[in-house]
Amino acid sequence: MTTPDETSADALVPLFSVRNVTKDFERKRRFGRKRGRRSRPALDAVSVDIYRGEAFGIVGESGSGKTTLGRLLIGFDTPTEGEVHFEGRVVAAMSRPERRSFRRRVQMVFQNPFASLNPFRTIRDTLSDGYARRRMSSAERSASMTELLARVGLNESMLERYPHEFSGGQRQRIVLARALTVEPSVLIADEPVSALDVSIQAQVLNLLNSLKNDLGLTVVMVTHDLRVVNFFCDRIAVLYMGHIVEVGSREAIMNDSWHPYTRMLISAAPNGDPETRSERPWVSSELGATEPPAEGCIFAPRCWLRQQLGNPERCTIEQPTARPILMEDGAAHLTACHFAEEVPQQAKAAVGA
Repeated sequence: MTTPDETSADALVPLFSVRNVTKDFERKRRFGRKRGRRSRPALDAVSVDIYRGEAFGIVGESGSGKTTLGRLLIGFDTPTEGEVHFEGRVVAAMSRPERRSFRRRVQMVFQNPFASLNPFRTIRDTLSDGYARRRMSSAERSASMTELLARVGLNESMLERYPHEFSGGQRQRIVLARALTVEPSVLIADEPVSALDVSIQAQVLNLLNSLKNDLGLTVVMVTHDLRVVNFFCDRIAVLYMGHIVEVGSREAIMNDSWHPYTRMLISAAPNGDPETRSERPWVSSELGATEPPAEGCIFAPRCWLRQQLGNPERCTIEQPTARPILMEDGAAHLTACHFAEEVPQQAKAAVGA
């Protein structure tokens, strides 16, 4: 697996280490009885490392398990099986003082800025919560709030206003400011720009990038939008039906991916130039349109590569595990596909390249 460019010892040790994590949710009660478990877990034997100081993207279609993985990283949910480690400690087994420190260091930015702010509290009240355990005088706290608002592109006069008086982009900036009040080292951003206009998305992403560089943050970006991870992330993990199918650098994932599902996601992204738009026959259905197979590759029912290779039997009887593929630059690239080496050639043939 690739690691950040830093060569220090700390950079080579994962900040987060997810090991064989499975997360299964029980269905809600109905007429006084439990309805049993899902037909498939939200996450199934997921393993991945996230390093200090990097921007790590988790991408996939709706229902792929990416938000569940983000919630496990921050400790909102606990794994059914496996472990999530933060700096070598198991998150689910932390003591109360350790968890208090963990909560301060790892903050989450939620998808909907309209729902994540209390409409009955001013921005000053909202930001004050983060200063509650910090020994600061009233003057120091006010000065810190003003400085923090300026850092996210807002001004002091907004402190006495309520959330409904702000636009969506301004609310998301306030959410970022609230997360920064406790001086975290990690931000987990769950679809932080999906509810915003495209022009505002760019402003918020630029702000996130500046905060990451200025404050030395580690950012985990959970999104379905490939444009976001292409702009923001250093490394990307691709999820499909609770399985990680590919992990690699941004350049490798976006320009030279080795898994047919990743190729399908990239091919489905909108192309603004109608002259260069081409048919992409491998985008045949959406997630959930077909039942997951009882055995074999989880992507087999939708896999265009399997169809082009004549439906090899191996795909239906043996589940592929993530294996390293050596890239031209020497970086390790993880791909869970039996026939990954065929993907680049077959993808070119599919579009007539």
